[in-house]
Amino acid sequence: MRKTRFVLLSMALILVPALIIGCSQSTQGLGSSSVEPIVIGYVGSISGPGTKPCIDAQKMAVEEINAAGGILGRPIKYMVEDTKGETSLAVAGVTRMVMGHKAVFYCVEGRTEIAMATKQKTIELYKDFPHIMEANGAAGVEVTESVINNYDREKMIFRLFNPEPGHFAYASTIFTISDHSRMKLANFMPKKWAILYENLAWTLLFRNGGPAWNLPTWDQMARDDYGIEVVYSKPVSARTGMWLPILDAVSKSGAEFIFVVSSWFTDTEVLAKQWADSPARDIQIYFYGGVSQTHDFWKMTGGKALGALTGAYEVPITENTMPFVEKAKARGIPVQQHVACAYDDVYMLKKSIEVASGADDVDRLISAMEQAEFDGVIGLCKVEMTKVPGFFHSRVTADPNNPKKELDRGLKTGQAQVQANGEYVSMWPEQYAQYDRYKPPAQLRAEAGIK
Repeated sequence: MRKTRFVLLSMALILVPALIIGCSQSTQGLGSSSVEPIVIGYVGSISGPGTKPCIDAQKMAVEEINAAGGILGRPIKYMVEDTKGETSLAVAGVTRMVMGHKAVFYCVEGRTEIAMATKQKTIELYKDFPHIMEANGAAGVEVTESVINNYDREKMIFRLFNPEPGHFAYASTIFTISDHSRMKLANFMPKKWAILYENLAWTLLFRNGGPAWNLPTWDQMARDDYGIEVVYSKPVSARTGMWLPILDAVSKSGAEFIFVVSSWFTDTEVLAKQWADSPARDIQIYFYGGVSQTHDFWKMTGGKALGALTGAYEVPITENTMPFVEKAKARGIPVQQHVACAYDDVYMLKKSIEVASGADDVDRLISAMEQAEFDGVIGLCKVEMTKVPGFFHSRVTADPNNPKKELDRGLKTGQAQVQANGEYVSMWPEQYAQYDRYKPPAQLRAEAGIK
């Protein structure tokens, strides 16, 4: 009997501290150990250059919300499942996230094959484990396309990011970048372009066009809508490592502008370094996305990015952008577009739970997410409910009935030029742009004493 009491006492001494630790973690900043946390999470590569900043940004949002009292008095418990960038591990991660951690909401990294696989797992698990999946970042239209016709089965699938047809509006702002009068003073009027497309699923719509939306290829749009002659067009491997042959061919094509349609999968830092030492070095280059969007790009290229134009999200875009960027920089978080969106995702869930008056009825929470809206870091955070494939259940961005048109309050794009010491000089949106500060790459190198 004494031995039994001793065993029970020993178990109690082991378990009680663990329970205390668990409660203190889940209710941090709330002053109560009896409140059930709302579990959310991220399924993605914890070391990926595109996903780790998203996870870190969401952790920052969770800490802010918990410090302010949580959501309706309940804390958020944030969990992460590592995919190592592999589809099979992503599916296993979703299973653990939903069945093990009991997450009501999770984000998954923006890769078409991974998002599609986790989508199927979410649909399979939903009946017994109701929850919401949100695809974070670039992924094919297939992720939300089928939600329209299979709403009852797939209503829990969202993507609070720009759908691929919406990128046509972004491309329009790039094709017109040389039309701004102050940039013309620098003789920046390139009409012969080279377009390099990242050879992944998400660019297929740009390369092939989209009959469902009456959309041309980007090569055709450049020519027909903007009078641009595309003299070189090529899909390129995401991590080619050796860009000099391509840059040499671009130089020989007579191109005056290089448009690199890239995400974080492409080694834009390697491309920038090789561009600066290639025959194409005086041709203005524009990086669409990826690590070129962040302050880290300057260091990653050893300053070779000097003069490059890039999509940028660490410059003023809305009145909410720079406060977020400063907080992110203080934590060493590089901000790409989908990083800002990942941060907004947590606040979108908070808003939706408040609209639904709780997180336990997921069907009600889904309806609330379809209604909720707020001004996010880089534009309106709201779910598009117009039943147009690809747009439905994605974040409001371009006009679904005219995807070439960027909405005034929708998800906004930023553009900048990398100048001396890694300064990003805003070139878009127009209200923040410093067009008169644009300088051709050759001029910037000359001013820096680079031969």
